[in-house]
Amino acid sequence: MRRVVLVLVSLVWSGFAIDFATLLKGVDKNRLLKSKSYEIKAKEALLGEAKAKNLPSVDAMLSAVRLKEQPTIYMHLPTGTTPFPMGKRSRFEGEIGISYPIFTGYAVTNLIEKRKIKRLAAILWKKNLKRELYLKSSELYGSIYSLKAYEKALKEAKKALDMSYKKAKGFYEQGLIPVSDLYNIEAKKFETEAKIEEIRAKEEEVRAYLRYISGLDVKEADIFPVTLPKSLDIEQREDILALKRELLADRKDVDLAKSAFYPSLVAKGALKRFGDSLELDGDGYKNADESYVGAVVKYNLFNGFGDRCKVEAARFKVLAKRSYIKDYLHKANTNLLSNQKILNALKAKKEAAAKGVEAARSYYKLTLGRYIHQLASADELSRSIASLAEAQARLRDVEAKIFSQKCKILLISSLKTFKRVIR
Repeated sequence: MRRVVLVLVSLVWSGFAIDFATLLKGVDKNRLLKSKSYEIKAKEALLGEAKAKNLPSVDAMLSAVRLKEQPTIYMHLPTGTTPFPMGKRSRFEGEIGISYPIFTGYAVTNLIEKRKIKRLAAILWKKNLKRELYLKSSELYGSIYSLKAYEKALKEAKKALDMSYKKAKGFYEQGLIPVSDLYNIEAKKFETEAKIEEIRAKEEEVRAYLRYISGLDVKEADIFPVTLPKSLDIEQREDILALKRELLADRKDVDLAKSAFYPSLVAKGALKRFGDSLELDGDGYKNADESYVGAVVKYNLFNGFGDRCKVEAARFKVLAKRSYIKDYLHKANTNLLSNQKILNALKAKKEAAAKGVEAARSYYKLTLGRYIHQLASADELSRSIASLAEAQARLRDVEAKIFSQKCKILLISSLKTFKRVIR
């Protein structure tokens, strides 16, 4: 019993029971998405580094110096120049200092905001990658359905040809038809078998690509009706939102460049000791405690107009990104409209294909009856069988394309819209 269960589990795992929802879960584990997750973590780390600039900085320092000569001061007295020692040749300093940026011209604040925006943009680019992977997966999934339907139609055609061949062989043995009719059906059988092998090769190619994207081996596909929403807001698409976030980040670059026109104010303090040994207890000439509290104000008066050029460069970058987004959005809207027109054409094509199947089936039944009564040739019967198989495959192919096209339209709109419809 246990062995039977293991066999059944292995069959399910090998891809016999993979539906579209399961396929999408497999795509969610794609290696490229994992790479994007690491990029997001890197952005989070950079955000933490920017926030750290708004906190006090504490540093510890220990220095040791050995002078070539003893520090000496020379006093000019009436009796002559007299040297006096002012320190020892060995000098040790220990310091634990703290500095806090009170004002940086809004540079740190703008840097933190920029890093937050960059992190959000990275999350959106990951979602956009998932959208693109879903788009390709839905196309491949539809192709598997179409190819499987074509293979099934060809197998049915081959069965019909086998039956026709048996009847034709009986007619031939009774001397009712020439041997050429028998060879004609036989040739059609070989042609159908060759097409089946060709379809199987294409299936394997599609399955391999889908296996690369999702990590799953999809051997069977089952499409389902997809209802499109009445309106689609393409401006909520993940890549467009990411580009808009990057535009905001570029605007922060302008504010960062402007921060150079403000003064900076830093508060400083330290516990500092001095000595001629590591005990830091002075050297007999100067006091050991050199602790201090202070502040530093810095303001750049002139740097050759470099800061002004930096601001202009940041502004032009914003203008360039804004123009790019407008063009990108226009292209996306055009793509959506063209794909909606393709969907309308496919719907009309489906109606024609359905009528074609009805006509081909009717023609096959008519030809089969005529052939049984020797009113039609084997060539006509073979053609009617092949026509029915082609018509059935054509209908399934259009159905698969409609499914893939609807998924494409949803994904052209946004990943959020796709998930809301495809649950």
